[in-house]
Amino acid sequence: MKLNKSIVALTSLVAFAATPLFAGTGKTFKETVVVEEEESSWYNAALSTGWDSLYMFRGVNVLRGNDNYGSGLYWTDASFTWNITDNDFLTVGSWVAFGTQNAAAGYKEFDAYTKYTHTIGDLSLGLGYTFYYVFSEPELYSNELNASVAYAFDLGGVTITPSATYFFNLGPDFADLEDQSGIAAIASSYLQFRVDASVPIYKEVVSLAPWVGFGLNFDYNTRKNSDDSVTQFNGANNLEFGLAVPIAINDMITVSGYGAYSYGFYDLGGLTEPSTFWGGAKVTFAF
Repeated sequence: MKLNKSIVALTSLVAFAATPLFAGTGKTFKETVVVEEEESSWYNAALSTGWDSLYMFRGVNVLRGNDNYGSGLYWTDASFTWNITDNDFLTVGSWVAFGTQNAAAGYKEFDAYTKYTHTIGDLSLGLGYTFYYVFSEPELYSNELNASVAYAFDLGGVTITPSATYFFNLGPDFADLEDQSGIAAIASSYLQFRVDASVPIYKEVVSLAPWVGFGLNFDYNTRKNSDDSVTQFNGANNLEFGLAVPIAINDMITVSGYGAYSYGFYDLGGLTEPSTFWGGAKVTFAF
């Protein structure tokens, strides 16, 4: 249930579409043609693997039990993007993860996703679908649609990308069957506003990637009330801040570490502290 998968895929496509060709840089015509052919590849692929100190999903500390702060999560993501045209992209991928400590050490999850993105200059519009599956008793799974919009502002080398993504849960409903259950209420939804930035620090090797996000919940998450009951709710969910430091090892490999903070407006899920800090690291191979 990785929210940042859709955002990362969307902003990566924006960056790819906006990358200029290296024409007019003193190369011969033959060299320039070769570079242009390489830049206009019909596909992109990426393989990422990483570890998060907590599994934070839409403001909820997913793997927290009553007797612990939460479990770390190891995950791997693989995606393939077909560059249909210069402005149209189709991405398919999968995300697998498992808990690494405490009572959640046996947690396992598999997600499959697809997303279509259309760009108009620096504007990106996306439609996608995600299937979530949690290996548990009862089995938990969900079918979800999403729609997104983002715009990349280039401010003299610094890129700022505000975006909005709306997620709609098709079901099944939670506690629907004895041996199978939905992750959230059927027809519940979630709206995520986010601003990402990319700030170069050292040439094209080291950069800073801060972000801020605000979530609105529509019966998707639950909250703990003053009488200790847990109910669905509508309204402000959480405010999130983070900072990542991507380091490009070469043209194919990037490593990144990050730290993040979430302020929840409620005790989300009945287990999440109002103030939560976490962090992690990942390595990405791009092809």
